[in-house]
Amino acid sequence: MTQASHGTNPLDGYLDAYGDSFPYHRENLALLAAYAGFLRETIERRRSRSVLSLGIGHSIVAQSIAALIPATLRSYRIVEGSPAAVQRFRETQPESASEIVLSLFETFDTARRYDMIEMGFVLEHVADPELVLRRFTGFLAAGGVVIAAVPNALSLHRRLGHAAGLLADPYALSAGDRALGHRRYFDMTSFTALTLRCGLRQHRAAGLMLKPFSTAQLDLLDLSPAVWQALCSESRHLPEIANAFAVELEPAAEP
Repeated sequence: MTQASHGTNPLDGYLDAYGDSFPYHRENLALLAAYAGFLRETIERRRSRSVLSLGIGHSIVAQSIAALIPATLRSYRIVEGSPAAVQRFRETQPESASEIVLSLFETFDTARRYDMIEMGFVLEHVADPELVLRRFTGFLAAGGVVIAAVPNALSLHRRLGHAAGLLADPYALSAGDRALGHRRYFDMTSFTALTLRCGLRQHRAAGLMLKPFSTAQLDLLDLSPAVWQALCSESRHLPEIANAFAVELEPAAEP
Protein backbone atom coordinates (compact mmCIF):
# COMPACT_ATOMS: atom_id res chain seq x y z
CA MET A 1 0.00 0.00 0.00
CA THR A 2 1.24 3.45 -0.85
CA GLN A 3 0.07 6.83 0.36
CA ALA A 4 0.47 10.00 -1.66
CA SER A 5 -0.35 12.56 1.04
CA HIS A 6 -0.72 13.06 4.78
CA GLY A 7 -3.29 14.81 6.94
CA THR A 8 -7.00 15.24 6.32
CA ASN A 9 -8.15 13.99 2.94
CA PRO A 10 -11.27 15.69 1.48
CA LEU A 11 -12.49 12.32 0.19
CA ASP A 12 -12.88 11.15 3.81
CA GLY A 13 -15.72 13.67 4.20
CA TYR A 14 -18.08 11.55 2.12
CA LEU A 15 -17.92 8.46 4.34
CA ASP A 16 -21.10 9.33 6.27
CA ALA A 17 -23.09 8.92 3.05
CA TYR A 18 -22.09 5.24 3.04
CA GLY A 19 -23.64 4.52 6.44
CA ASP A 20 -26.99 2.86 7.12
CA SER A 21 -28.55 6.16 8.28
CA PHE A 22 -28.22 7.68 4.79
CA PRO A 23 -31.73 8.00 3.24
CA TYR A 24 -30.70 6.19 0.04
CA HIS A 25 -28.85 3.40 1.84
CA ARG A 26 -31.26 0.55 1.04
CA GLU A 27 -31.52 1.28 -2.68
CA ASN A 28 -27.77 1.85 -2.91
CA LEU A 29 -27.18 -1.61 -1.48
CA ALA A 30 -29.64 -3.11 -3.97
CA LEU A 31 -27.92 -1.33 -6.87
CA LEU A 32 -24.49 -2.47 -5.74
CA ALA A 33 -25.62 -6.07 -5.28
CA ALA A 34 -27.02 -6.03 -8.83
CA TYR A 35 -23.78 -4.50 -10.14
CA ALA A 36 -21.69 -7.09 -8.30
CA GLY A 37 -23.74 -9.81 -9.98
CA PHE A 38 -23.11 -8.21 -13.38
CA LEU A 39 -19.37 -8.19 -12.66
CA ARG A 40 -19.23 -11.79 -11.54
CA GLU A 41 -21.13 -12.92 -14.64
CA THR A 42 -18.66 -11.04 -16.83
CA ILE A 43 -15.59 -12.34 -14.99
CA GLU A 44 -16.79 -15.92 -15.37
CA ARG A 45 -17.84 -15.55 -19.02
CA ARG A 46 -14.57 -13.88 -20.02
CA ARG A 47 -12.47 -16.08 -17.74
CA SER A 48 -10.76 -13.01 -16.34
CA ARG A 49 -7.84 -13.73 -14.03
CA SER A 50 -6.91 -10.23 -12.82
CA VAL A 51 -9.18 -7.34 -11.83
CA LEU A 52 -8.49 -3.73 -10.89
CA SER A 53 -11.23 -1.76 -9.08
CA LEU A 54 -11.55 2.00 -8.69
CA GLY A 55 -12.74 2.72 -5.16
CA ILE A 56 -14.03 0.76 -2.17
CA GLY A 57 -17.38 2.47 -1.54
CA HIS A 58 -19.73 0.25 0.45
CA SER A 59 -17.27 -2.67 -0.07
CA ILE A 60 -20.08 -4.88 -1.45
CA VAL A 61 -18.38 -5.11 -4.84
CA ALA A 62 -14.94 -5.56 -3.31
CA GLN A 63 -16.14 -8.43 -1.13
CA SER A 64 -17.88 -10.10 -4.07
CA ILE A 65 -14.81 -9.96 -6.31
CA ALA A 66 -12.32 -10.93 -3.59
CA ALA A 67 -14.37 -14.05 -2.90
CA LEU A 68 -13.42 -15.30 -6.39
CA ILE A 69 -9.77 -15.73 -5.33
CA PRO A 70 -8.19 -18.24 -5.92
CA ALA A 71 -10.78 -20.41 -7.65
CA THR A 72 -11.49 -17.94 -10.46
CA LEU A 73 -9.21 -14.94 -10.03
CA ARG A 74 -5.44 -14.85 -9.63
CA SER A 75 -5.28 -11.26 -8.33
CA TYR A 76 -7.54 -8.42 -7.26
CA ARG A 77 -6.33 -4.86 -6.66
CA ILE A 78 -8.26 -1.78 -5.49
CA VAL A 79 -7.25 1.86 -5.98
CA GLU A 80 -8.75 4.09 -3.28
CA GLY A 81 -8.12 7.78 -2.59
CA SER A 82 -9.56 7.98 0.93
CA PRO A 83 -7.27 6.84 3.79
CA ALA A 84 -10.29 6.54 6.09
CA ALA A 85 -12.08 4.27 3.62
CA VAL A 86 -9.02 2.04 3.40
CA GLN A 87 -8.72 1.87 7.18
CA ARG A 88 -12.41 1.02 7.59
CA PHE A 89 -12.21 -1.70 4.94
CA ARG A 90 -9.19 -3.31 6.56
CA GLU A 91 -10.88 -3.20 9.97
CA THR A 92 -14.14 -4.73 8.74
CA GLN A 93 -12.66 -7.10 6.13
CA PRO A 94 -9.35 -8.25 7.67
CA GLU A 95 -9.38 -11.54 5.73
CA SER A 96 -9.96 -9.98 2.30
CA ALA A 97 -7.69 -11.30 -0.43
CA SER A 98 -7.65 -7.91 -2.16
CA GLU A 99 -4.62 -5.64 -2.44
CA ILE A 100 -5.24 -1.93 -1.81
CA VAL A 101 -3.27 0.96 -3.26
CA LEU A 102 -3.92 4.36 -1.67
CA SER A 103 -3.85 6.82 -4.57
CA LEU A 104 -5.97 9.31 -6.43
CA PHE A 105 -7.33 7.91 -9.69
CA GLU A 106 -5.87 10.80 -11.65
CA THR A 107 -2.30 10.07 -10.52
CA PHE A 108 -2.34 6.28 -10.15
CA ASP A 109 0.17 4.45 -12.33
CA THR A 110 1.24 0.83 -12.68
CA ALA A 111 3.27 -1.45 -14.91
CA ARG A 112 0.72 -4.23 -14.39
CA ARG A 113 -1.97 -5.01 -16.96
CA TYR A 114 -5.43 -6.31 -16.07
CA ASP A 115 -8.04 -8.52 -17.71
CA MET A 116 -10.78 -6.37 -16.22
CA ILE A 117 -10.88 -2.82 -14.88
CA GLU A 118 -14.11 -1.94 -13.11
CA MET A 119 -15.24 1.55 -12.17
CA GLY A 120 -18.68 1.20 -10.65
CA PHE A 121 -20.25 4.55 -9.64
CA VAL A 122 -17.00 6.47 -10.14
CA LEU A 123 -17.31 8.62 -13.26
CA GLU A 124 -20.13 10.74 -11.85
CA HIS A 125 -17.75 11.76 -9.02
CA VAL A 126 -14.49 12.72 -10.72
CA ALA A 127 -13.57 16.14 -12.09
CA ASP A 128 -12.63 14.76 -15.52
CA PRO A 129 -14.31 11.44 -16.38
CA GLU A 130 -12.68 11.30 -19.82
CA LEU A 131 -9.21 11.58 -18.30
CA VAL A 132 -9.91 8.78 -15.82
CA LEU A 133 -11.48 6.49 -18.41
CA ARG A 134 -8.64 7.01 -20.88
CA ARG A 135 -5.97 6.59 -18.19
CA PHE A 136 -7.29 3.30 -16.88
CA THR A 137 -8.07 1.88 -20.31
CA GLY A 138 -4.31 2.08 -20.82
CA PHE A 139 -3.85 -0.50 -18.04
CA LEU A 140 -5.83 -3.21 -19.86
CA ALA A 141 -4.20 -6.45 -20.92
CA ALA A 142 -4.75 -7.67 -24.47
CA GLY A 143 -8.38 -8.74 -24.77
CA GLY A 144 -9.25 -6.91 -21.55
CA VAL A 145 -12.50 -5.17 -20.71
CA VAL A 146 -13.64 -2.08 -18.82
CA ILE A 147 -16.84 -2.32 -16.77
CA ALA A 148 -18.47 0.93 -15.66
CA ALA A 149 -21.70 1.79 -13.88
CA VAL A 150 -23.31 5.20 -13.37
CA PRO A 151 -26.62 6.65 -12.14
CA ASN A 152 -29.05 7.47 -14.93
CA ALA A 153 -30.45 11.01 -15.31
CA LEU A 154 -33.34 9.57 -17.31
CA SER A 155 -34.36 6.92 -14.79
CA LEU A 156 -38.08 6.13 -14.88
CA HIS A 157 -38.79 8.05 -11.66
CA ARG A 158 -36.94 11.14 -12.93
CA ARG A 159 -38.78 10.98 -16.26
CA LEU A 160 -42.11 10.76 -14.45
CA GLY A 161 -41.19 13.55 -12.04
CA HIS A 162 -40.20 15.80 -14.94
CA ALA A 163 -43.37 14.97 -16.92
CA ALA A 164 -45.53 15.71 -13.86
CA GLY A 165 -43.87 19.08 -13.33
CA LEU A 166 -42.24 17.98 -10.06
CA LEU A 167 -38.66 17.95 -11.39
CA ALA A 168 -37.66 20.94 -13.48
CA ASP A 169 -34.42 19.39 -14.75
CA PRO A 170 -33.77 15.62 -14.64
CA TYR A 171 -30.02 16.32 -14.85
CA ALA A 172 -30.01 18.55 -11.74
CA LEU A 173 -28.16 17.19 -8.69
CA SER A 174 -30.14 16.63 -5.50
CA ALA A 175 -28.94 17.15 -1.92
CA GLY A 176 -28.42 13.38 -1.74
CA ASP A 177 -26.27 13.48 -4.87
CA ARG A 178 -24.09 16.19 -3.38
CA ALA A 179 -23.77 14.28 -0.10
CA LEU A 180 -22.33 11.41 -2.12
CA GLY A 181 -19.94 13.71 -3.96
CA HIS A 182 -21.68 13.50 -7.34
CA ARG A 183 -20.66 16.12 -9.92
CA ARG A 184 -22.92 15.14 -12.84
CA TYR A 185 -25.53 12.81 -14.28
CA PHE A 186 -25.17 10.72 -17.41
CA ASP A 187 -27.82 9.15 -19.60
CA MET A 188 -27.22 6.32 -22.08
CA THR A 189 -26.62 8.75 -24.95
CA SER A 190 -24.12 10.98 -23.15
CA PHE A 191 -22.33 8.01 -21.60
CA THR A 192 -22.01 6.26 -24.95
CA ALA A 193 -20.56 9.46 -26.43
CA LEU A 194 -17.99 9.59 -23.61
CA THR A 195 -16.89 6.00 -24.17
CA LEU A 196 -16.60 6.47 -27.92
CA ARG A 197 -14.36 9.51 -27.40
CA CYS A 198 -12.15 7.29 -25.26
CA GLY A 199 -11.80 4.65 -27.98
CA LEU A 200 -14.16 2.13 -26.40
CA ARG A 201 -17.10 0.29 -27.90
CA GLN A 202 -20.03 -1.05 -25.95
CA HIS A 203 -20.33 -4.83 -25.88
CA ARG A 204 -23.46 -4.86 -23.72
CA ALA A 205 -25.41 -2.68 -21.30
CA ALA A 206 -27.71 -3.65 -18.46
CA GLY A 207 -30.05 -1.80 -16.15
CA LEU A 208 -29.38 -2.35 -12.45
CA MET A 209 -32.68 -1.32 -10.88
CA LEU A 210 -36.04 0.06 -11.94
CA LYS A 211 -37.13 2.93 -9.72
CA PRO A 212 -40.71 3.96 -10.51
CA PHE A 213 -41.07 6.52 -7.71
CA SER A 214 -38.93 8.72 -5.46
CA THR A 215 -37.08 7.22 -2.51
CA ALA A 216 -39.51 8.79 -0.02
CA GLN A 217 -42.49 7.34 -1.92
CA LEU A 218 -40.88 3.89 -2.10
CA ASP A 219 -40.21 3.99 1.65
CA LEU A 220 -43.91 4.58 2.27
CA LEU A 221 -44.75 1.47 0.23
CA ASP A 222 -42.57 -0.70 2.51
CA LEU A 223 -41.70 -3.04 -0.34
CA SER A 224 -40.74 -6.62 0.40
CA PRO A 225 -37.26 -7.97 -0.44
CA ALA A 226 -38.86 -9.95 -3.28
CA VAL A 227 -40.13 -6.73 -4.88
CA TRP A 228 -36.75 -5.04 -4.54
CA GLN A 229 -35.18 -8.08 -6.21
CA ALA A 230 -37.74 -7.91 -9.01
CA LEU A 231 -37.00 -4.21 -9.57
CA CYS A 232 -33.37 -5.17 -10.12
CA SER A 233 -33.85 -8.29 -12.23
CA GLU A 234 -36.51 -6.76 -14.50
CA SER A 235 -34.31 -3.77 -15.27
CA ARG A 236 -31.61 -5.77 -17.03
CA HIS A 237 -33.03 -5.19 -20.52
CA LEU A 238 -34.12 -1.62 -19.79
CA PRO A 239 -30.90 0.35 -19.20
CA GLU A 240 -32.33 3.52 -20.78
CA ILE A 241 -34.89 3.92 -17.98
CA ALA A 242 -33.14 2.09 -15.12
CA ASN A 243 -32.07 4.02 -12.03
CA ALA A 244 -28.48 3.11 -12.96
CA PHE A 245 -26.87 1.11 -15.72
CA ALA A 246 -23.69 -0.92 -16.21
CA VAL A 247 -21.78 -1.28 -19.45
CA GLU A 248 -19.18 -3.75 -20.70
CA LEU A 249 -16.65 -1.88 -22.82
CA GLU A 250 -13.94 -3.12 -25.16
CA PRO A 251 -11.21 -1.12 -26.90
CA ALA A 252 -12.35 -0.32 -30.43
CA ALA A 253 -10.56 -2.26 -33.15
CA GLU A 254 -7.84 -0.39 -34.96
CA PRO A 255 -8.94 0.85 -38.42
